[in-house]
Amino acid sequence: RFAMRRTGNANGSVTDLQDLLGGGDGNPLAAAAARGASSGDLSTGSALSERAPERVFIVSNSLPLIMTKDEAAGRPYGHSYKFEVDGDSIYDQCREGTLVDGQFAKAINIGQLPQQVDFEEQDAVTRDLEARFNCSPVYLPDECKELFYKGFCKQYLWQLMHYVLPMSPTDARFQRHQWQAYIAANKRFADKLMEVVSNDDDHIWVNDYHLMLLPTFIRKRFNHARVGFFLHCPFPSSEIFRTTPNRDLILRGLLNADFVGFHTFDYARHFLSCCTRLLGLSHKMERGALVIDNYGRKVSVKICPTGVKTSRLRNVITTDACTARRKELLNEIAGRKMLLALDDFDEFKGIDQKIAAYERMLEEHSELCEQIVLYQVCNPPRSSGRDIDDLRTEIDTMVARINAKFSKNGRNVLVFEVRSVPLHDRIALYSVADVCVVTATRDGMNLAPYEYITCRQGPHDEAEGTADGFALPRQSSLIVSEFTGCSPSLSGAFRVNPWNVDDVADYMYKALQLSGRESEARHEKHWRYVSEHHVGYWAQSCMAELQRVTQLATSAKCYGLGFGLNFRVVALSSTFRKLDSSVVVSNYLKASKRKLIIDYDGTLVPLASFAQPPSAHLLSLLTVLVNDEANEVCIVSGRERKTLDKWFGNIPGLCMVAEHGYWFRGGSDVTWKELAPTGTDDSVLEWKDTVVPILEQYMEATDGSFIQSKESSFVWHYRDADPDFGAWQAKELIDHLESVLSNDGVDVISGNGTVEVKPKGVHKGLAVERLLGHGDAQQMVDFILAIGDDRSDEDMFAAVDARAQDPLLAGAFVYTSTIGQKPSKAPAYLDDTDDVINLLQTLAQYNVCHRH
Repeated sequence: RFAMRRTGNANGSVTDLQDLLGGGDGNPLAAAAARGASSGDLSTGSALSERAPERVFIVSNSLPLIMTKDEAAGRPYGHSYKFEVDGDSIYDQCREGTLVDGQFAKAINIGQLPQQVDFEEQDAVTRDLEARFNCSPVYLPDECKELFYKGFCKQYLWQLMHYVLPMSPTDARFQRHQWQAYIAANKRFADKLMEVVSNDDDHIWVNDYHLMLLPTFIRKRFNHARVGFFLHCPFPSSEIFRTTPNRDLILRGLLNADFVGFHTFDYARHFLSCCTRLLGLSHKMERGALVIDNYGRKVSVKICPTGVKTSRLRNVITTDACTARRKELLNEIAGRKMLLALDDFDEFKGIDQKIAAYERMLEEHSELCEQIVLYQVCNPPRSSGRDIDDLRTEIDTMVARINAKFSKNGRNVLVFEVRSVPLHDRIALYSVADVCVVTATRDGMNLAPYEYITCRQGPHDEAEGTADGFALPRQSSLIVSEFTGCSPSLSGAFRVNPWNVDDVADYMYKALQLSGRESEARHEKHWRYVSEHHVGYWAQSCMAELQRVTQLATSAKCYGLGFGLNFRVVALSSTFRKLDSSVVVSNYLKASKRKLIIDYDGTLVPLASFAQPPSAHLLSLLTVLVNDEANEVCIVSGRERKTLDKWFGNIPGLCMVAEHGYWFRGGSDVTWKELAPTGTDDSVLEWKDTVVPILEQYMEATDGSFIQSKESSFVWHYRDADPDFGAWQAKELIDHLESVLSNDGVDVISGNGTVEVKPKGVHKGLAVERLLGHGDAQQMVDFILAIGDDRSDEDMFAAVDARAQDPLLAGAFVYTSTIGQKPSKAPAYLDDTDDVINLLQTLAQYNVCHRH
């Protein structure tokens, strides 16, 4: 439905590519790139075999450009448009941060233009923007763009990310045709990237909620791509996010990036919770970083609030336009204190709550009516709808009522404007305001407080600042909603709940009454933070994280799994491979003394929350294998010995290991032998009375959990509990048990939905060592096959590997295999339990044929 056109691209020829890398004297952004790299890095005369310089592609929905129809300006470039850099765009400002200290040689923006370009002019515009601005435009058909941006992004996704559910039939609900447009748009962005990304050193930095599927499309075409993602809006709680029909696809899209960035820990926490609840993925702290284990790929979750370009704001303060506007504003307020609120006209900015609080303050402190004024200035709304219209009507009514009630001598106490605010006007407003008020009910970051602090700091020259009316020392006062991303960084601000009108009114009054000394102290603290954590620092930090994460993964071997938007990449050791059953069978037939060591749960039968006995087919396979005199077959399990006796006791000659190596019964043994060190029984009795009450306490507090009591250990199962709460309880339980049992010979092991307490040093490796034997007994073994599925089997693999290094086993065929593609000490894998049964069935068939 949304046919995409591949436009002229930068890698159409070697010459074009060199032109793109070389930039040009007329490029207003190429100078910034040149500052970040030596001239040798950007040389176009080097041999083609040399390694290209590292580039970063900054991908966002919109390019950082201002675009107007101007045939005269565009004629030299073969089109009819005039383009200028949009200095207000964060995607332009962050370029400097990516080029600091030669981090990257070049930064290239990918995104849409503010206006549609005529089809005949698209190629010319593309060439011009790539050459002059290091920008590569993405063109979407009109219908797709409308449904993608105004439909799915603004009407549905924007609401969802801000915790708003479409509860009534008139609300914007999920529409399949809008979702299809969202997919088509993300795919077109991927097409553009594939046109311009040219080597393994290129890095891709995807930004914001418009492009959450883009990492998936990139991974499908390039498994080893270096992809970062940063979300500039809130991420809702799992209870909100799980309502969207395609929640899993969006999460997988984000997880196909190498790192996912958020402004605050709250947003990151909600994302982690969604990954746990909806995808079953766990996370952990690793060297101070949050990491999600996504099928062997480590996805870093970074908390890094953005900042502002302070130098740009401070440079504009002294311009003629800003100075004139400042004087105009100072004349307007004429001795009154000014509260300023500069917001987008959006239902999430808390504009009506702010005005209601201002009215409440005037009611309680009527003496201030002639001493203060609130300027509420709003940028025009980016979307339309009944909600926006209703909000405008309500605010107009409130403004008229407040001015009619409290204004004196023809001077309004509230100025409300909805208009575009040019940069010099915005800076002038911030610089004269005594108090800045931000009452957003939900906001990703909101940089208004940072801009206010910067503008109150004044120009670079303090003497000039004094002459221009800036107080020394600098002063400022902030009221900030606790629901904004910037709130945690501004410890000197008055943090408010915008829904509590009385509290906001009280803090407005307190902010107006601040002493000069306190206002100076708060400003100094804030300015120190804002000046150090600028937008360049944010960009540099994000890119450093992307480089760090991708460098760690360079040695991994990647495999693509899944179809469509369920596609994901599994990263494994470069030596990891699927177990070749034909080779195993061939060498099995050559061997004269074989050891088959096989786990039970998750290997011979699928994992289940109940005890799953072996099928008649499995029992018959094991019987055939055991009856071969060349074989010694051992079932290695975590289950109790009485359970194994019940299930496998009718197979003479079958070796069994119970409770992860605590008990061992050889094929010719009548009774079980204890492999644990002498005295372990007594130690279990000593700590049993301590452990059981603790486990019972956590079982009662965690719905869906239960305790399994074994002879040598105790297991707390929480697989059927709430995923988040169960994981939290498990961590707390482990900490509790480790502190209580620190002086006992006990291991507290975290498993897949379990916490196990068992004697120290007891593991499956003990049983493997016993089974393989030593000396002459070991010398006869010429075939070993060990298969397992979970963490407890890693000890078994390690023991087999250690024995395989012995010179006496130099000629033996040794195979260890885990179940599923995941990191393991085993060098091979089988896909599932069916693969294991099929392999055993093949071996059993050869046994039958051999006997015949």
